[in-house]
Order: sequence, then structure tokens, then C-alpha cells
Amino acid sequence: MVSSSHPNAPEIVKLDGKVVVVTGASKGIGKAIASAFAAAGAKVVLAARTRETLEQVAAELSVGGVSNPDSILAVPTDVTDVDAVQRLIEQALDTYQRVDILVNNAGIGYFGPVVDFAPDDWDTVLNSNLKAVYLCAKYALPSMLAHGSGQIINVLSIAAKVAFEASAAYCAAKAGALALTKVLAAEVRQQNIRVTAVLPGSVHTPFWDGIPAHPDFEQMLKPEHVADTVVSVCQQPLGMVTEEIVVMPPLGIL
Repeated sequence: MVSSSHPNAPEIVKLDGKVVVVTGASKGIGKAIASAFAAAGAKVVLAARTRETLEQVAAELSVGGVSNPDSILAVPTDVTDVDAVQRLIEQALDTYQRVDILVNNAGIGYFGPVVDFAPDDWDTVLNSNLKAVYLCAKYALPSMLAHGSGQIINVLSIAAKVAFEASAAYCAAKAGALALTKVLAAEVRQQNIRVTAVLPGSVHTPFWDGIPAHPDFEQMLKPEHVADTVVSVCQQPLGMVTEEIVVMPPLGIL
């Protein structure tokens, strides 16, 4: 959380009542982000592909006392599908009348050397990690523009800047999403909309399931580290913007 004891310090942005759309919210980083916003008093729209898992998260946030049930909306969404993303934003607007914050967190990773990498897998990774960011921003922005304020957080990866072997599709998608983030920031900064890229290093999440060669889980970041960073960025005073932030394990790239 942003705070200061200086008497002239600008006030942090209050998240109570803000409407936040979080993609990839059914597990890992997305679930932690949704929980952190709910705990801060925001109205949270949960988006992910699997209805059962998504509704379970919604129930955990509501029944667990983190948030009022009326402040949690679960919308099963394939963020690579235009119609599905439109429905997601329409349901958020129908329920809460506005979208204040969009957190693009959904994404998947397939890995292997370029020479062996299947074209269909390439398209899947690019669609999930890059096209989805474009679609969600495109359809969430009109509400922000209409209200003259808003925040878009794109949770990417250090892979947007660092090349990893057998990770061509993933690195390319994340690098493209970082470039898209910078373009979005340039396009909407005059309308009082802040756009931020969050680039985590290795995070201990289900992302690593099925990947036999992985760093030591004990040395990785926790999802809550990224979630706290995202919430903190959204609480920053309106007279500033953090355009890019790297969050790494203490030992660096593992």
C-alpha cells in the first residue's frame, strides 16, 4: 500500500466501491489479485474459462467474509474470443454500471524449440497472452473514457524482456503485450487513464504444472506478492503513473 507521513503527501486512491475486472481469476496470480481487491472493498468481476472453478472462487470470497456477495460477479469467459469478451464487459456494466480497473492476467504457456513447435500451439499462446490483452482493453476502455478515469494493469512476465530457450512463443507474446501496453499508455494518458505493465519473475502457481524442469518452488515469488504490487499501483496518487514495474524473487531469475 502506498503511504506517507509527510503532511503534504497526496492521498492514495481509495479502492472501496471501484469496479475491477480480473481475467484469469480462477487460480494462481489472478485469484490472489481478485482476493486482494475484494479485501480492499472493490467490486470484483471474475473472468476465466472454467465456470465451476470460477464460481468456487466467487463463493470463497463471499462466504469467507472477504467481500459482500453482491460485490463479486463471476463471468465464465474465453478471453481470446471477441464475443465472449464483449459479454464479459457488458455483464460488468449491466451489474455495476462502469469499469474502473482492468487487470489483464490470463495467459498460458507452451514450450519447446522453434523447430519442433506446432503452429497451432504458437497461435494458442499468442492469442491467450497478446490478443486477449487487446480485446479486453478495447472493450473496457469505452467505460473508462466516458468517466474520464481508469486503470489498466497488464500482468506480463520478465519473459517480455529476457529470452529463454524453448520459450519463443511465450517470450514473443509477452514482448508484444509489453509493446501494446506502451501504445495503450500513449493513447489514453490524456484522458486520465493509467496503463501499467507488471513483469513478475518466477511465481509459484499452477502455471508450472506439467513442466518437469522448473526452478525451486521455495525460491519463487508467491501469487500474493504480485497481487499486492497490482493493488499498490492502483492506489497510487492520481498525479503520477507507474508505467512498468518488475517484481523478482530475491535471487533474481531462477
